[in-house]
Amino acid sequence: MDQHDKTKSKPESLPEGLTLRALRVADAEQFHAMLQLPAAMNGNPMVPFRRTASTREHLEKLEPPEIAIAATVGDALVGEASLRPLKGRRAHAASLGIGVHDAWQRRGIGHALMAELLDLADNWLGLRRVELHVHTDNHAALALYRKFGFEIEAHQRGAVLRRGVLIDCYFMARLREAAPWMSPPLATPIAVE
Repeated sequence: MDQHDKTKSKPESLPEGLTLRALRVADAEQFHAMLQLPAAMNGNPMVPFRRTASTREHLEKLEPPEIAIAATVGDALVGEASLRPLKGRRAHAASLGIGVHDAWQRRGIGHALMAELLDLADNWLGLRRVELHVHTDNHAALALYRKFGFEIEAHQRGAVLRRGVLIDCYFMARLREAAPWMSPPLATPIAVE
């Protein structure tokens, strides 16, 4: 199944007026508030009670090639996602993160954000590998990631401390075949003496 087929199966219950756009520094207050919600705190390794200024600083420092997307309904920030291309010999890969506001979960927003990020990864950046970390008890996220072709590559035991308990994480990735224009050059054997 290709990317186009997967997006056909998206939920019909997308919120009316859902818009995807670049995440802006002006979104810092709402983004920060969203990161402090229970589901966000349970689903990522951040420490509670971060300052709003730290969130604003993070947004101010975003530079290409990193992509950060906001999902909005009207003036409300209901989700965000980011794609961070890697460098050097890992330039074919990127790390991905998605968050949906607690009050807007299970309405197709994560699906819409994932479809948009993977379209960017595949068709604009030419990436072959997208990877992420997810807590093993985040069943909704795991289902979404699997739907888009992510597979578990590693089980990290005791990876994150959450409310005094070490919890496990999965390292997941999605690989795609190289496009014909990406074919590697023919290798020339090197003599070793």
